[in-house]
Amino acid sequence: MIKKSLLFLFTFFFFISPLIIPKAFAARVHLGSYKDWDAFVQKSNDGNKICYMIAMPKSSSPRNLKHGKPFLTITHRPALKIKNEVNIVVGYNFKSGSAVKVTIDKSRNYYLFTDGSGAWAKTSGLDALISQAMKRGSNVVIRGVSGRSNATSYRFSLSGFTAAHNAITKSCR
Repeated sequence: MIKKSLLFLFTFFFFISPLIIPKAFAARVHLGSYKDWDAFVQKSNDGNKICYMIAMPKSSSPRNLKHGKPFLTITHRPALKIKNEVNIVVGYNFKSGSAVKVTIDKSRNYYLFTDGSGAWAKTSGLDALISQAMKRGSNVVIRGVSGRSNATSYRFSLSGFTAAHNAITKSCR
C-alpha cells in the first residue's frame, strides 16, 4: 500500500502534473522528504511563492469503499498572507453541508467545512491551532461523510511533520 502511494505521488508530481498544471506553476521544487511528509515550493510567473507539505493516509476506513487518493496538505501563500492553511482532499465529494472532524492524538478535535472533495478550516486562527497541535502530535484522524452518506475516516502519521513544516516555513519567508 505504501509503495503504491509513493509510486502514485512520484508519478503524479514528476510526470502527470507538468501536463495538467499551468506553466505559471510548473516551477516546483521538492524541498525534501521528512518521514511521512514531503515538502515543496513553487513559484508563479509573477514570482509569488507557494510552499506546501503533503501526506497520504496510513489507513482508510471502511476498507470496502473506493477512497480514491486522499491527501492532507499544509500550505503557506506569503503574497496572500496565508500561513498554515489546512486542506484535506478525498477522491469523492463530501455530503453537502457536512463538516469534517479532525482528531489529533484522540484528544484534540477540530472541524473543517467541506466543499466538493475538499475540506478547510473556517479561519486562519483555526488553521494555526491545528498546525500547532499537529506539530506536537503523533497522528491525526480525519472523519467525514461522503455524498452517498458513507462515513469515512483516514489516519495520517505526523512523523516528520515538524521538519517538513520548518522546511516550507523557511522557504516561504
